[in-house]
Amino acid sequence: MNTPFRFTTCRAGSEATLKRDIASHFVGELTPAFMKPQFITWKVKHPGFSPPKNLSHFARVSGISLGLCKTIAELVEHARNLGTKPLRLHVFPRLTAEDGVEAATWQRIDALTTEITQALEQAGVSLETAPTLAHGDLILDVIVGETPEEPLFLGYHEHQAGMHTHPGGLPRIALPADVPSRAWLKLEQALAWRGWDQLDLSGQTALDLGCAPGGATYALIQRGMNVLGIDTGEMDPRVLDLAKAKGVRFDHWRTAAGRLNLTALPKEAALLLCDINLAPTLVIPEIQRIQDAVQARRLILTIKLNTPALEDRAHEFIDTIRDFAPAPVFATQLAGNRREICVCAG
Repeated sequence: MNTPFRFTTCRAGSEATLKRDIASHFVGELTPAFMKPQFITWKVKHPGFSPPKNLSHFARVSGISLGLCKTIAELVEHARNLGTKPLRLHVFPRLTAEDGVEAATWQRIDALTTEITQALEQAGVSLETAPTLAHGDLILDVIVGETPEEPLFLGYHEHQAGMHTHPGGLPRIALPADVPSRAWLKLEQALAWRGWDQLDLSGQTALDLGCAPGGATYALIQRGMNVLGIDTGEMDPRVLDLAKAKGVRFDHWRTAAGRLNLTALPKEAALLLCDINLAPTLVIPEIQRIQDAVQARRLILTIKLNTPALEDRAHEFIDTIRDFAPAPVFATQLAGNRREICVCAG
């Protein structure tokens, strides 16, 4: 199906950044069309232009637009026109809070998903339900508005490496009230994005740069990892309590990453984390220096982009990380990110 429009979803507050990023890379080819909070469609100006599958690191989901649907019957007709290839159905809310989607919203989404699934099956549309997504899987994206009366937005995309596997890029992870910081949520979302939440990490070693007050460290200890935390700040006492309860090792070195004695670091690390609240121009060289020493098999890096100028250099920073990080390297703006992106490598 040939359509002159693409769609993107993004975090609240990143709409302007997303527009600038796409404008800078597709100047004269894609122009903003329909816009709502956390959602933008784009008109393809020249029929021969074929944009890449993922339009921007600031787009949580991007794909081909099929427009608004007022009824499920209309949605089914669009799905039938996509051909005979089995479809994966992804139904998700347009508006998402940074600390997680409320349970009541997911209940409404689940009820609607059941209704749409039944209608598609009754119409003879083949649905793919295998738990693991494969390259090239065709995903029908159904984006749900704030009220039941608001029309559904319909689009589709083909799954590629590095794309989110959860509908809307929204793993069902909410920020608990009893963790030390939001870093817990960002780490858990990063693990879910890359499928690393299914790994058995128990007994392995993680190096956490910028660990205080301990949200990410807490999540790693919950998974049975030994953690070396690097930060001049205080750690939440719950971190040490959990380490004792889990029988794992936690060490806190009260120093800045730039002052680390590299020879004292572990000779092998399963995971290197960094969530230091400094500009990428300062942080990335330190990450490279430490990664050269420990050769961590996987990296999860939160890259702070606190100004428009830094946001506009995101691709440059990601390319720099590719020069020293284990392949493959992917970047996205997680649902729990603020003015930052998550880069995962390995």
